[in-house]
Amino acid sequence: MVTKNIRAVTYVPPDYHKKLRQYMKRHNLTESAALVQMIKQFFDGEQPQLNSELRTEVEQIVQDQVKLLKEDIDLLKSQIALMQQLLDKTSSAETTRRSSNSANSNHPRSLLRLTPKTEEELTRRLGVNTGSVSKEFAKGAEHFSHWSQQKDPSGIGWHRRGDGLYYPV
Repeated sequence: MVTKNIRAVTYVPPDYHKKLRQYMKRHNLTESAALVQMIKQFFDGEQPQLNSELRTEVEQIVQDQVKLLKEDIDLLKSQIALMQQLLDKTSSAETTRRSSNSANSNHPRSLLRLTPKTEEELTRRLGVNTGSVSKEFAKGAEHFSHWSQQKDPSGIGWHRRGDGLYYPV
C-alpha cells in the first residue's frame, strides 16, 4: 500500500486497548483509522464524526429531552399564572378586609395552606363524578390545572406529582 503517512509502532496498556476496541466498534473504524482520528482530535481539536445510526439515536434523545423541557416550561408558566391570580385574589381580598375592617373567617391566606389530596378527596372537593379527575388529568397537566381551577370552589388549580397526590397550584 502506497501512502505518505508515517508508520508508528507502539505498545498500548490492556485497559486502553480495550477502550480503543470499544471506540472502534462504536464508530465502525479500523484500529489505524481510530488512532488517526484520536490523534487529530488531540492535536487539532477535531471531533469524531458520528455514524448515521448513532447520530439518529442522539438526535432522538435530544428531541425527546427538548419536548419534556417544553412541557415542564408550559406547566411552570401555567402554575405561575395561577399563582399570580391567587396573589391578585389575596391582595384584593386583603384590601377589601382592611377597608371594611371586619373579621372574615374565610381569610384568603388559608388557601395557601391546602394539603395534598388523594384522587377521591379531590373528586369530592371539585364536586365531580368518580373517574372525572383521572380522565381530565389524562388530557395533560396544563389542561388539568385549568379544568380543576374552574371546578374548585376557591378557584384553585391542582396538579398531580409523582407520589400520586394532587397539590394546589
